[in-house]
Amino acid sequence: MKFQKFNLFFLVTALFLGCSKGPSTAELYSLKAEMYIRSGETESAQKALNTALSDNPEFIEAHILQSKVYVLENKVDKAIEQLEKARGINAKDLDVLYSLGFLYTRKNEFDKALSIYNDAISVNPDTSLGYNNLAVAYHSKKEYKKAVENYKKAVKIDSAFVEAYYNLGNSYAMLGNFQDAINSYNKSVELDPKYTNAYAELSSVYGKIGNSAEAGNNVGLYYFWKNQYEQAVKAFQDVVKAHPEHAVAYNNLAVSYDKLGDREASLSNLKKSASLGYPPAMDICKKNNIAF
Repeated sequence: MKFQKFNLFFLVTALFLGCSKGPSTAELYSLKAEMYIRSGETESAQKALNTALSDNPEFIEAHILQSKVYVLENKVDKAIEQLEKARGINAKDLDVLYSLGFLYTRKNEFDKALSIYNDAISVNPDTSLGYNNLAVAYHSKKEYKKAVENYKKAVKIDSAFVEAYYNLGNSYAMLGNFQDAINSYNKSVELDPKYTNAYAELSSVYGKIGNSAEAGNNVGLYYFWKNQYEQAVKAFQDVVKAHPEHAVAYNNLAVSYDKLGDREASLSNLKKSASLGYPPAMDICKKNNIAF
């Protein structure tokens, strides 16, 4: 299940803009801590945050950064403790709410995650991220119908939300709504052809409904977009061997061979695809005066 994380990082320097006086000690050392975290120097980050929180225990950004250090150290409970302190300072801070929801989901404390995501949505109702993450928690609880309902809200708000379409496909698949799952996965790769997880799931779903040709074709696409062209060729070859009339697989073979620099094999498969009536292959052949 793909989970859209909320970014814990933000530019602390933005706090300084418009200020007539210089940054406070808490602001300055939080900025230093963020830079240390970015470079993987967690011990130095911890020292900077100790100084920041000593100067101002209510400085919410320092608590958020402290939670990030704990996550990097795989101390999830301590990270949650810091974020709960931050929530006590500002219960409407979306950085805090999304990060807390993510960590509670990671701990399988799904009801807590659901409560927090609902709080985030109440702060900002027009949020595709909030509905996506809420749906992830429902999916994790195996409440797939509620997950579907909230993924739909996410993509209604943001029609280009690739991960939400993929996640929606996962929930449909768990409900046995395989055609809806296929449609959702296809939407995700339409938006981002390199979203390889969707090809893997498409292959699985097509296999479940007995469409071995499309199952194999999506295996090939998975390898192709992973830049593993030899494996892609083998997968597409398996498809056309079992299904000699699969025009799309011949076209995909042509593109894969082209990536490998084998122009002869690429042209042969392009012509075969065109002869079977695949419009994109036919167009390429006609534009380049290639008889098929």
